[in-house]
Amino acid sequence: MNNSNPKYALITGSSTGLGKAMALALAQQGYCIIIHYLHSQSEAEQTVTEISHETGVDCFSIQADLCDSKQVVALFDAIKAKGIVLNIFIQNVGNYLKKNILETEFEEWNAIINSNLNATFYCNRLAAKMMIPNKSGRIINIGFANLGQVTAKKMIAPYYIAKNGVLIITKTLAAELAGEGITVNMVSPGVLETSISKPLHEIPVGRLATLEETVRTVLFLTAEDSNYITGANLDIAGGWRL
Repeated sequence: MNNSNPKYALITGSSTGLGKAMALALAQQGYCIIIHYLHSQSEAEQTVTEISHETGVDCFSIQADLCDSKQVVALFDAIKAKGIVLNIFIQNVGNYLKKNILETEFEEWNAIINSNLNATFYCNRLAAKMMIPNKSGRIINIGFANLGQVTAKKMIAPYYIAKNGVLIITKTLAAELAGEGITVNMVSPGVLETSISKPLHEIPVGRLATLEETVRTVLFLTAEDSNYITGANLDIAGGWRL
C-alpha cells in the first residue's frame, strides 16, 4: 500500500478480542488503524503499541460512548479534523445479555438496544457521510448467526431483536450507497472461542469458531475484488442454528 496516500480503518470496540484481531489483520494489510474503546484505555494503548511495533503503520486510539449520539459525532469530527480519509469502518461494538425476557429490567433492555442498534445507526450514518465524497469505502457490521428469522429467541430477545435491526440497516444502506462506490455488508459469527456462552453440543461441526475465521471473512469483504458484494450477511457459525 502506498504510504504517501495512507488508507485508514476504524474498528469500534477494538482494544481487545475480535475487534483487536480485525485491527491487527488490517494493519498487516497496510491500513492505518483507529482503535476505539469505551472503558479499556490501558488495553487500547497496549493494542496501539502492539500494532505500531508489529506493522509500522500509523495507529492511534480514540474514546467514545457509542450509545451517545453527541459523543459519536465528536468521534467522527476528531477523525475529520486530522484530515483522515476513512476507507474502512467496522461496527464491532454491541453488548450481550443472556436473560429471561420477563426478568430483563427496562434499563438492561435499553442498554442492549442502544449498544447494538442505535450505535450502529449513529456510526454507519457518519462513516458513510465521510466516505461519499471519495466515492469509495467499506462498511462492515458485526452481527449474530442465523438472523433474518421471525422466531422466538428465549434468553436473548433484546439482543436478537437489535441484531436483526442491524441487518435491516445494513441492507438499506447497501441499497442507498450502491451508486457511491461504498459497500455495506454484515459478518455474523456464531459461537466464538471468546464468546460468553459456549453451547458446543449445538454446533454441527463440533467446535467453536476461531477469531481468525471471522477475520478472514472481514478481509475478504474489504478486498478490492469484493466490490460487487454488498448487502450480504455472511454467517461464520459451523452450521449452528440452521
